[in-house]
Amino acid sequence: MKRGEFLVKGVLLACSGACALSACSSGDDGGGTTTPPPGNGGGNNGETVSVNLSNLANVGDQVTSNGVLFFRIGEGNTSADFVATEAVCPHQGGALVWVEEGGFIECQLHFARYEDDGDVIRGPQNSAGNTRDLEVYATSISGGSITATKS
Repeated sequence: MKRGEFLVKGVLLACSGACALSACSSGDDGGGTTTPPPGNGGGNNGETVSVNLSNLANVGDQVTSNGVLFFRIGEGNTSADFVATEAVCPHQGGALVWVEEGGFIECQLHFARYEDDGDVIRGPQNSAGNTRDLEVYATSISGGSITATKS
């Protein structure tokens, strides 16, 4: 083999190995918990988010607004009848939803589950890494709105 052929084949072999490795990546590198983009949960500095109570008329109704998942757990119109948590999963930023039938919050990406007080019930499924408890925000009701205070 000539020197030029050796160099070309060596470079091609090196590149094909690197390309093959990157092509096999599933996008979930097992790196564990990632930080969701700013403004999508895990808030700070006392920011408030409000939604109209008419969007939460029935037990089990839910709405997401500005990084907060609001859902109704009771029939009254007091703060105790509602829960407000971060709206994205702390594992890898999947959308969170309230599953009324099961009484839990679930990530739509890797199906981690949380209690309505934010405690982890089950970690991410079929994915590397783990999660943490959800941020649960204090709520207040005034007029026809419910307000969550991110802390």
